[in-house]
Amino acid sequence: MPGRVRNLLEKVGDELILKIQLGRTPVQDLPLKILNFLSDSRFTNKQLELGYDEIYHNYLLITIKNSHGPHILQHMLGNAGQNATASTILKLEKAQRIALKYPIIPNELIDVYDIPLTPNKPLTLNRLISAASNVDKNFFKYDAGENNMCQTFVENIIDINGLTPNIVDQATLNALKPIDAKALISTLGSRANIVKMATDWGARLDKLVFDRKIKWKISQPKQFVPFGEANVTDSKSTDAIYTAILQLEKNAQLLVQSPPSPESPVSTRF
Repeated sequence: MPGRVRNLLEKVGDELILKIQLGRTPVQDLPLKILNFLSDSRFTNKQLELGYDEIYHNYLLITIKNSHGPHILQHMLGNAGQNATASTILKLEKAQRIALKYPIIPNELIDVYDIPLTPNKPLTLNRLISAASNVDKNFFKYDAGENNMCQTFVENIIDINGLTPNIVDQATLNALKPIDAKALISTLGSRANIVKMATDWGARLDKLVFDRKIKWKISQPKQFVPFGEANVTDSKSTDAIYTAILQLEKNAQLLVQSPPSPESPVSTRF
């Protein structure tokens, strides 16, 4: 389990789940164009053959009761808000690795489908994730070439926790059904392993950075000495400067006391 997920579950894992939604966003064009290039356009042809107008990244938006945060609604509404429940939305997904975080991009909250909860069966984040991870042997692995990716990850969580029978909306069932990623990746032929190599490297980099395997060097704060307290010269330099100042003062006094002669180059004629 990634450290970030584990730390968050320690804080809110036992909070009651209030709502579960399936969310999805279209996969960006660049990765698809690369796959299509590597497959000599067979990737797009297979996509059209399988009837996939769009390829989506699926995830779960989970609204949990927030007993730790401030009860804002109660403060705003007074007695009328006594029944209001403070809540927090978290995004559970699997890309290279499993992630549990707060949704930060607005379009992550647009294309969503409700997953009805089972009545009289309380569910928490810890129960939801532990049930799925104990049954799904590929829960922590990512391999699109073997149909082990974001969409199967989401479907398995919903199914293993017994929530699939609660879904009666056909659009939700259609959105939940995974695509045949294995058939798409197979169009790359001998280059199919490139996809797994890329996701494996992404997972390693994510682990190094976010699990603090790489520790960034923190520079020490610089100390500034007030100019008046700074020792900018040594004693010999100070003596030399002082002697030069005295000599300049003597020369200035001589110039003031002795008026220039008519032949003096400092006299000015008009």
